[in-house]
Amino acid sequence: MSALPWISPADVDAMLYDDPDGPRENFGFALCRPRAKGNTNLTADLARAKLQPTRPADADWQADGLWPITCTLHRMVTAPQVAIDAGAFETIFHGYDAKIKPHQRLLAAVLTMRMDHDWQPADILSLVGGYALEKLALERRLTSMTVVHMPGEELSGRRPHAHVIVLARVHRASGWGAMHPDLIAKTAQGKFQAEWEAYRDLWAPRFGQR
Repeated sequence: MSALPWISPADVDAMLYDDPDGPRENFGFALCRPRAKGNTNLTADLARAKLQPTRPADADWQADGLWPITCTLHRMVTAPQVAIDAGAFETIFHGYDAKIKPHQRLLAAVLTMRMDHDWQPADILSLVGGYALEKLALERRLTSMTVVHMPGEELSGRRPHAHVIVLARVHRASGWGAMHPDLIAKTAQGKFQAEWEAYRDLWAPRFGQR
């Protein structure tokens, strides 16, 4: 199978409306809407871009069509009781995009949690993945994917961080439902930041971090 076009970090930024309330040092909040700068957005492209922060080699593409992964770690967290294999993220995102409605004004939100340099990738995934499970999947019935990036691996001085791509529609056993009101509220950025910071402050000490 031929490789899909690589989506660079700059092209990812063009897909998103970042930080409606202004940038924060340790937390980012971005919205993926159906259209941005004249282009039609798809969550499958957004997810693949976050899974591929560096360009995969052509040889990494296999005949099965699964996306090569160049990020450090990743984890899909589905809402409870949905009959979807959480490891088949290509199927999840393509299936979600197939159900986009003409009047749908939000496809997904991207939460970014920036960590200090001494955090280990596995600990970042455990902490942020725990937040995704408790606060997004169990409390809100939202399906999400957490992706860990370690910029230092590419000689960058940027801090380790995790992106959580949160699909905007409530996920039930019967399929995709309404957009979750917390994601489309005017206070969404501040609410999710406060929630994440409270969760991080509770659990980070158990990882030997402040």
